[in-house]
Amino acid sequence: MRVLVHLRAEETATAGDRRQGGPGRFVSGLLVRGWRTDLPGGRDAIYSFSNLFPPGPALPGDRRNLLVASPDPGLVRALAARLRRDPGRIAAGGSVFRVEGHETFSVRLDRSGLRLVTATPVRLRVPAPGGGGPAYFTPPLGTEAFLAALNRDMVRRYNAHHGARLNRDLRVIADGSLLRTSRRGRVPSSFWELGTGCLPATARRVLEFAVDAGLGEGTRNGFGFVNVVARERGREKGYEQPSQH
Repeated sequence: MRVLVHLRAEETATAGDRRQGGPGRFVSGLLVRGWRTDLPGGRDAIYSFSNLFPPGPALPGDRRNLLVASPDPGLVRALAARLRRDPGRIAAGGSVFRVEGHETFSVRLDRSGLRLVTATPVRLRVPAPGGGGPAYFTPPLGTEAFLAALNRDMVRRYNAHHGARLNRDLRVIADGSLLRTSRRGRVPSSFWELGTGCLPATARRVLEFAVDAGLGEGTRNGFGFVNVVARERGREKGYEQPSQH
């Protein structure tokens, strides 16, 4: 489940705003104030979030959006309730934004032919060549090594969250294209377009979980947010109609 947050720029961010702000701190602050620890996930709740979009500097009055996703509907509902009561402000990209409104919706996945694009970079460890232990993916490590590690990681996280015992060799993502690489500090990360084949029910459940949980490591720090971009007859599909707030 997802919440789309509508933002409007109010003023240029000060140094103090920048220290207090950012999408990650904004989301975690909402959860601290609004999340019940008896819901699934508790203090270790699983979620991911996008960058503000559309990208680029914002002048006072300009609008931006933020997406927050979680496989736990209760977490998204708690965020939505907090956004209605006490949304606060967010500093990002040199500006301070106030919340104008929000919408909740769910991603609807078809059985086959899905295309996914990572909107924030993916951090993922893969087996190093020669058996030297895991290393964060970056070229010249190959696409197949990334996809194999990604599929295993998706199943591992699904099993841990649901107390399930699905085979970690289950293949959910069938193919992928590396779009570009990035780096934050010493840790490399990468952007991908990913595709599925015809998904059996088990693989589809794992994908539904992963689309909102985010891909790879550090999803609560802004990594691994993914969008579904499957198209049919030239029109984008993949989302249920948002509910208005």
